[in-house]
Amino acid sequence: MRHVALLALLLTGAIVVSAASAREPRPRSQAAAVETHDLLRAEEAGLVTVKYIPNDSRSAQIVVTNRSPRPLTLRMPEVFAGVPVLAQMGPGGGMAGFGAAGAGAAPQTTGGAGPQNAGMGVGGAQGAGMFSLPPEKTRVVKVTTVCLEHGKPEPSSIRPYKLAELKSYSDDPRLEQLMQSIGKGEVSQKVAQAAAWHIANGLTWQQLAAEKIDHAGGDPDEPMFTPFELQAAFRVVEIVTKRAAAATPATTSGT
Repeated sequence: MRHVALLALLLTGAIVVSAASAREPRPRSQAAAVETHDLLRAEEAGLVTVKYIPNDSRSAQIVVTNRSPRPLTLRMPEVFAGVPVLAQMGPGGGMAGFGAAGAGAAPQTTGGAGPQNAGMGVGGAQGAGMFSLPPEKTRVVKVTTVCLEHGKPEPSSIRPYKLAELKSYSDDPRLEQLMQSIGKGEVSQKVAQAAAWHIANGLTWQQLAAEKIDHAGGDPDEPMFTPFELQAAFRVVEIVTKRAAAATPATTSGT
């Protein structure tokens, strides 16, 4: 009888332990992981909507809304282009480097880079250029930009744009390196703009020095770039050219 009673006690204890274990929550590692996506790929898959809204030639807002029922971790593009989607422009003026807006005149394509600072995440740091977004929530990311098409009208929030890969506009590795420098905060917007027009549009340093900001009301014009900014831009072009060469795999010709 003693053996029978002991066996019954052991079985009862095992059942209690098993029931308690079943009630315990699963370890966090077993929980469903938050999905991580590149922002443009997530847009293509219909998981998010992305709006690119240029404030002007110097900055823009990227508005991202999570359309999925799940939280997402999104990775900003390291470099990007802001591309106008319509060619119709209303009447208006501009400053040197930015052509007067007229019917059929498309504004400039812009370029920039996703902020590469850690900790831009909602609900905790997500790493460089990444952020988390709960279902049906919207996040606005502010970015520094430069214009890439000298002579066209200045970007404006009233003109529709879309976010695109920089390579859809240019595959010049120097331009990619320049955009990366903007995202890392290595170069000011004015210096980056002079460098961008030199690289993307072939403006000489003399032409850039002649660029003016037109003031209304009879106020005298002023140079768009200071001598110091042009000297810095010259140095930046040298640096990004070296970086581009170092990042490009060397090709060997066949014998």
